[in-house]
Amino acid sequence: MDSRIKILKSGRNKNMVENGTVMYYLQDENKRIQLEVLCMGMSLQAKQLKMSDLNTQVGVLAGIRGIKPLEMQNEEKAPAIFCMPEVLIFAGVSNKTLDEFLASYKRIGLAPIKLKATATPKNVEWTLYRLVRELAEECRQIEAAAARKNPNK
Repeated sequence: MDSRIKILKSGRNKNMVENGTVMYYLQDENKRIQLEVLCMGMSLQAKQLKMSDLNTQVGVLAGIRGIKPLEMQNEEKAPAIFCMPEVLIFAGVSNKTLDEFLASYKRIGLAPIKLKATATPKNVEWTLYRLVRELAEECRQIEAAAARKNPNK
């Protein structure tokens, strides 16, 4: 079995808290504080992402060892001017904990974040920029399909 899959399945390394890591990019300070308090209450590590992380691999940001370095000359780099959307990325978080987190997030009344992902054996090798672009495109396709299905909304 690929070592990345073992790491993701175990969801642990010495840098992770008991239940995994929630990486996030938020601009609202109050929302950031509420998210971090929620993570603490669930024994999840909260990691704030920065614009300077855009060209870093998701697995590296998550603290996963053994991520094969990218050949950046083959990877599209984030443009100098890029409006980073809000995003949540879960690494090493079980399905049960993820469900509990999302229910708690909704229950405490935090504004929804459209772009969410879990670390997978494939996307841990992507840059944060690539993951955000992929998520934004998926979101756009879902919203377009919903608009076609319900044209009166």
